[in-house]
Amino acid sequence: MRFVLTLVFLVLSALPAQALDPASTGVVLLHGKWSKPEQMKPVQQSLGAAGFTVVVPQMPWSAMRLYDRSFDQAMDEIDAAVAGLRANGAKRVVIVGQSMGANAAWNYATLGRGLAAVVLIAPGHLPDLGHLRDSAAADVVQARQMLASGDGDKVMPITDYNTGNRTRSLSMPAGVFLSYFAPDGPAAMGERAGQIRERNILWLAPKQDPITRIFAEQVAPKLPAAIVFSRQDMDSDHLGAPAAAAEPLTQWLLALGD
Repeated sequence: MRFVLTLVFLVLSALPAQALDPASTGVVLLHGKWSKPEQMKPVQQSLGAAGFTVVVPQMPWSAMRLYDRSFDQAMDEIDAAVAGLRANGAKRVVIVGQSMGANAAWNYATLGRGLAAVVLIAPGHLPDLGHLRDSAAADVVQARQMLASGDGDKVMPITDYNTGNRTRSLSMPAGVFLSYFAPDGPAAMGERAGQIRERNILWLAPKQDPITRIFAEQVAPKLPAAIVFSRQDMDSDHLGAPAAAAEPLTQWLLALGD
């Protein structure tokens, strides 16, 4: 009996994988920091034309919201978007994020939601690595002190950082700040890499983005060995990544085995 079962398994394993069906697949697109859902329009249009059902929620790090909810609460918002797709008939769900949205997709992939795939377009916001870690260090110390004193809900002034040497002076509760900026928190991509639980991950990497090298050297190598991790380089910078990613992302999903 064991021999028969083994033979059946080997035969099934040898069969070609069925391609992902766009008509029964929903996609959640997550925009970048200080941006808005319209940023993802090139990707949304490409996927929609291929038959995928696409939703683009406005996330807490958008220009309109500026961290009005914690990073963990942002995961709840992604859960709600996924639930909406499933309620409307999606059998498989893909999460696609750009920059800060890719960071959120990365963390969401640690939660074990049974996704068809996770796609990272020019991932950004690395609070555990490089410039952001060093620049936010003083604010992190202050926020930790406030949290330890029971003042995690009190608002503190902070400086936020974005690609292209852009900064913004903002205010938010200390606990919310730490959820996004703590080098050992849920938004720390290097720290979370070993906890990724979704099998299929695509990284669309802009050649003109300095974060590409950091991610390649200090984040991607920490993935579990079982993850099927694909990288496609794009002739783009960080901000131009959604337009550059639209076609290769769509073709990759269409070829992905179900």
